[in-house]
Amino acid sequence: MISKCYINCEIILDFNSLLFSILKKQNPDLNLNLNDVQENPKKYLETQELLLQNLCILKPQIGAIETLQFLESQNIQPIIYSEYTQILQQHFPYLKWQEFTDQDKNVIVIDPRLDFCEQLLKKQIQVVLFKNYKLKDKDYWNQILQNKQILFAESWETFPWQDFKFVTQPIFSPDQFKVNECENAATKYWNTYLKLNPIEFTSQIIHGRNRGGTMLGIPTANLLISEEIQQQTKNLLPGVYAGITYLENVKYGGVLSIGYNPYFLDTPQTIEVHLYGEFQEDFYGANLRLIITHFLRPESDFRTFDHLIKAISNDKIIGRKLVC
Repeated sequence: MISKCYINCEIILDFNSLLFSILKKQNPDLNLNLNDVQENPKKYLETQELLLQNLCILKPQIGAIETLQFLESQNIQPIIYSEYTQILQQHFPYLKWQEFTDQDKNVIVIDPRLDFCEQLLKKQIQVVLFKNYKLKDKDYWNQILQNKQILFAESWETFPWQDFKFVTQPIFSPDQFKVNECENAATKYWNTYLKLNPIEFTSQIIHGRNRGGTMLGIPTANLLISEEIQQQTKNLLPGVYAGITYLENVKYGGVLSIGYNPYFLDTPQTIEVHLYGEFQEDFYGANLRLIITHFLRPESDFRTFDHLIKAISNDKIIGRKLVC
């Protein structure tokens, strides 16, 4: 009978996105995409200083919290392992941290490393390979897994519980197609952030790709990035921030993205601000004064559009609590 489930930290917390943001900060012109980082992140990391400084703002991967709650409801202890266990357990005490051991046999091990999973299979340990890089490349995974007798999960929502004779499965929040502020199982675990020394500048609102309002349901003001603004923000990791804005002398709280939009494969850096307010008109050409006060999370790629929407919804909830 299964009593424990060992899970690699990188598929519970969005570890790779932090690595990617650090690398993009170190070298914005680096011809490197998130898939490269996810496949072998450590080889690109010049120093661990920024990594260790920002571990506290890691967010749970979409679906991870529901999975942990499900395992506990089945009297299975979820155990998280990582080479950074001693540091991470200080920031994430809600997780059970322990070094992995292959001496336990009545366990499930979930890990993103194919070679590691295959080694465990040879020891007769039940294992599931969890996709954590090349998230949208199905051809790659079909080729890699061809003729391999190994269980595979593309996401927590598609995890093969039936292969372990579970009669029930985790209940995930319904798919979302527009950003809202409805709390879900992960929202309270999203409440990690770093308070910053305020960074203030004024910029002109320009036309963007019109995704925020039409596709995502979260209208944003795209800002013109001058050389001066580039200098002021050069020490910020690509990611999601919260702050205070002034538009036509009216104060609004805001949540913003500074980065490269990896989900949409955008390349140029953008600054996009969502203001907590109701607006009946566009403000193209107007000046927006922005004071950045909190770092919420690094920018991320996502497995599905629904995951992107749920992440932004949580960003919006946490940002409102900080700046409104």
